Amino acid sequence: MSEVVTMVSARIRPERAAEVTARFGAAVRAGMPERRHTSLFRGDGDLVRIVTVWRSREDLERYLSTTDRPFAVTLLEEAGGMPVVDVLELVLDSNTTWWP
Repeated sequence: MSEVVTMVSARIRPERAAEVTARFGAAVRAGMPERRHTSLFRGDGDLVRIVTVWRSREDLERYLSTTDRPFAVTLLEEAGGMPVVDVLELVLDSNTTWWP
């Protein structure tokens, strides 16, 4: 069962960036047990990206079935962004114990 990564990206005006950071931090502190790891990134051109590693596609699907709108999408929309969502299956990383 492969891990799955979601990347939710949007352009957020600089005056809204602190709001995104505060709300993301509050959500992480409250607990997100279905996720293995989640991070908030800021890039050039007002780009904000939330990258989340899920234990499996099944965990992601289970989470999606419990909510009308995923947290990352809602957070970036409410901050004025137009989120783009990418879902990727983890194939290989530096922590892999075997190499093809």
